[in-house]
Amino acid sequence: MSIIKKISELPRHPDPVIMEPDLTRVHEIFEKLADRHGKMFTVQFADQLMMVVADAKILNFIVCKRPELFGPYRRNSRILEAIKTDGIETADGHDWKRQREIIAASMESIYLAQYFETIKAAVEALRNRWITYGENLAEINLEAEIFGFSISVFTSIMFGDMADMPADEREAAESLMFNLVSVLGKRIDALLPQMHLENISEDKDFEEAIKKLLTVIENRIAHSRNILAGNNKTGKIRSQLQVLMETIEKEGLANHDVKLTENILQLLLAAEPTTADTLLRVLHCIAENPQAQKDIQDEVYALLGDCSHIEDFKDIKKLKCIDAVILETMRIASSSRLVLVEAKTDLLLEDIEVPSGTPLVLLIAYCGLDAENFHQAAVFDHRRWQRESKAESEPHNSKAALGFGAGPRSCPGRGLAMLVMKTVLAMICANFQIRRVPETPLSNETMSKHQPFSLGFTLKFRDRHHDFIAIESREIDNVY
Repeated sequence: MSIIKKISELPRHPDPVIMEPDLTRVHEIFEKLADRHGKMFTVQFADQLMMVVADAKILNFIVCKRPELFGPYRRNSRILEAIKTDGIETADGHDWKRQREIIAASMESIYLAQYFETIKAAVEALRNRWITYGENLAEINLEAEIFGFSISVFTSIMFGDMADMPADEREAAESLMFNLVSVLGKRIDALLPQMHLENISEDKDFEEAIKKLLTVIENRIAHSRNILAGNNKTGKIRSQLQVLMETIEKEGLANHDVKLTENILQLLLAAEPTTADTLLRVLHCIAENPQAQKDIQDEVYALLGDCSHIEDFKDIKKLKCIDAVILETMRIASSSRLVLVEAKTDLLLEDIEVPSGTPLVLLIAYCGLDAENFHQAAVFDHRRWQRESKAESEPHNSKAALGFGAGPRSCPGRGLAMLVMKTVLAMICANFQIRRVPETPLSNETMSKHQPFSLGFTLKFRDRHHDFIAIESREIDNVY
């Protein structure tokens, strides 16, 4: 029988944690401390004692017991509420359940098939634009291209054909997103309470941008209400907003019952930068691992032949290799590295008493790089996700891959995000060759701690019909 311990008996970092100036790297502080203190320890952060967890089994218990035993970290919730971006992320109990059901309904497969038409058009437009660059293609700003694509595609999925929007609304919905994401991230990652009291000009601009976007959303809601009230209920719904509004009406609810405006903004702010960042990381990993690129090209060529992109929604499920490369990238270089939750009641974690109100830092990416969970955990190996039988001597704990979360509060947009990423990656690998420069190799360890586009490398794309004729004869290795 194990002896019950108090939280004070856990290993504790002796000094208060000091926030680095770059708040987007806050996870590094805790991951370095986990290397030192183990997979469960405590730290003093500002005025709070926080419990840090990096053990895959305990992490899965915690994320699967939300919202029953664990709720949102209240300080983060107050930040989001103050700037009117609260919604499903900060909701709890019955409110969360109601919002989750409405949002999840808009992500069902029948609607994903409709959104695919929007995604396909955006992917084809991206390919055509890259083709026009010709010899200057290697000089494109890949970060801006991928982020612009992500913002455009998710905004179009949410609101429908952007050409139908007034020009000022279209500009606010697309252009402002570039500036909003970084400031919002800093506000949420800044756990020290005094950091939220600084009324700097950047925050004022941010709040003005939020107001503009909320106005755009309200206008789009009114526009969609008019469409749904007219003679356009044909069942051929293309926008996610219309799906959300029809579901709300079907359930006998009002828009404010599910915080529709706030949730639309939150969905866009969550989906657009995360998907873009993950795509950049996948492209980096493909460039670093020629075998992964060859495997994807073989899969795509077998499926598409001479076609430039996926035409049929049903073919998305056949992209098993792209699936595996995305999963391996998220395991080894996830853009989502920690989650903050709060204990809602006194409880036991293993043999540790955790008092109600205790904040917990969940290192959800750390366990993906743990040798106890994955064979050769520091090595990029996409094929580990495709092996039907795995040797007992080679650990493969898929529950330690928590990029999309797990349990009731897992990411409701996982299916949509994967659909977007798989569609655009299939197009890129069918039409272009991905190469890394400069020649100096970058380690997976470095990649797991930074954004790929800040590492001093770029990706060169080449039209397969011009520069890499060897690809057609599968002599991929000869070009490296």
